[in-house]
Amino acid sequence: MIPAPPEDQKKKAFRLFEDGRYLESLQYCQALADLKKDPAIEILAATNLFLAGRLDDAEAAFLDLARTMPDSSYVHSYLAKVLEARGDEGATAEFALAVHLDPTNQDALRSYAAYLLGHRDYRGAMRVLRRLVHISRKPADLNNLMRALIEIGDPEEALAVFSVMGEGTGPSCEYIDALIRTGDYPSAAESALALYRTKKDPDMLRKHLDALSRYDPASSLDAYPAYLEECPDAGLLCDYIRLLQSTGNDREALAATKRLLARDQKPAYRLLECDLLARNGEDESALAAYEHLIRDELAAKNDLEELARIIDHYREFLLSRGDPAGSKKRFLDLVSSDVNVASLIGTARFCRDCGDAAEARSWFYRAYRADFFLGGLAYARFLIEEGDDRECEKVMLYILANVKKGSDLTRVAAAIVDENKKMFRLRRLMDQLVRRLEERRPQLHSDGLDLLAMAYFITASNALEEMDFAGCKYLCLSGMDILPAPSRTLRLEDFLTLVRACKERSVADRPALHSRPQKKKKEAVPRAEALIQKLGLTEPEQEIVSFLQAHRKATEMDLRKVLGTRRVVGMVNLLIRKAAGQGISIIEKKGVGEEGEVYEYTGT
Repeated sequence: MIPAPPEDQKKKAFRLFEDGRYLESLQYCQALADLKKDPAIEILAATNLFLAGRLDDAEAAFLDLARTMPDSSYVHSYLAKVLEARGDEGATAEFALAVHLDPTNQDALRSYAAYLLGHRDYRGAMRVLRRLVHISRKPADLNNLMRALIEIGDPEEALAVFSVMGEGTGPSCEYIDALIRTGDYPSAAESALALYRTKKDPDMLRKHLDALSRYDPASSLDAYPAYLEECPDAGLLCDYIRLLQSTGNDREALAATKRLLARDQKPAYRLLECDLLARNGEDESALAAYEHLIRDELAAKNDLEELARIIDHYREFLLSRGDPAGSKKRFLDLVSSDVNVASLIGTARFCRDCGDAAEARSWFYRAYRADFFLGGLAYARFLIEEGDDRECEKVMLYILANVKKGSDLTRVAAAIVDENKKMFRLRRLMDQLVRRLEERRPQLHSDGLDLLAMAYFITASNALEEMDFAGCKYLCLSGMDILPAPSRTLRLEDFLTLVRACKERSVADRPALHSRPQKKKKEAVPRAEALIQKLGLTEPEQEIVSFLQAHRKATEMDLRKVLGTRRVVGMVNLLIRKAAGQGISIIEKKGVGEEGEVYEYTGT
């Protein structure tokens, strides 16, 4: 059979892609890649790999394309999507580069905004969504922009944006939330009720009754029972219980809690019952309920944060009973017998609240040994409160050196710069914090950049005290450069005040910046020995590099014979990623032949 002309095959590949038949489209792309180099087909092949769920291959393909087409917004946006799907924080930098290269790329803008919203970076999302809404005018994009504005504390602007761009769209969840945040409870209640009657969404009914309770509590207390007959939603019943509790109707709230637990035994609802029993003076029943809940959660350990909250409530209840010795024995017998970080921290806090600092320190240290991150932060806070700055610094330096996730690093940074905990006075710790945050700067979200700016400000202030005027100015300029807009804590003027002080105090003002930033040159590929050391290659990866250096080109089957394994594709993909992480390219894929994928060595 005579094969179809290349142009027909290309059209077929795109039709299959549009129909969602990604693997079939990929087969056509691979066949066309053997005939001639076509960037459109290479991009289509990489996109097919991503949408078919072959993330390793997709990442390697888009990394190759990013090197050959560094100015393609599409390539960088899809590389970001691949990294996001893999849980790689490098997605942040790739999304940012994609929208920088083409601020009109709606798909990139929308994907980047969704990524930021998913990470609760509302300030970053707000800037992206403003651009997107201006271009697209789509209701879903407008709602996302309103959500971002609400979450950064500007509901008035959210309503203003809706009044200008929301013409022809009805009230949404975001519109109702903005009304509530601005204090227009009657309008919010009316809009939420209308939306509930249209969509029968229990969340809209909850918003209606919540808004009603804020300006007419009596009417809302009458309305809840009627609506609960119509919509027996556990969340709605929980809202009713909290309203009864806030208005002093603890007995009715407790009775309603029994009905709630008959529907759903969620730990949060069981904890609500414990607290209500305690508020009603039913101490023995409360004690039994708390201890039953804790035993169940210790056995399950589904959520250590939830367990920690339950233990905190139990601790406060026991301490309020006025029997320190008996309470301590009960607490230790129940909570402390289980070695998990939530129990260990809870025990340490119990001992601290009982006035036994030495025993509290011992339990905090055990928590640190059990979990260097959560336990270590709790231990460090205790140490700084006790005035042991030296040990606190040692613990925090260890945590900083070993923390991996960007979100965890941000949490550590927040603990260090917290003015109430005084860790920011530890200068060696601050210097190390700046270094760690600088290493992760491309992956930081707005909160992380805020913390880095604060770290720059604190270290700049230290430099000014030490009369290191050039260092102070450099740190101020660095802080101004990365300060997100809007910033939560600092203003540009705060840095300028320090710069002004440097200029006024110095005898001879020296420049802090010496040269214009240079464009990054493509890094040359080092020779074999240096390459192995630079990339930290395993023995099989070294064999791949050596074989390709000797032969310049090899097939998947060739490498299988060299390595004695069928897992060649995954190893080559990992090798390509390692090299890309260092900004170099050593292997390019040249399509697929009868003996599998074809690889070409691009180094020296």
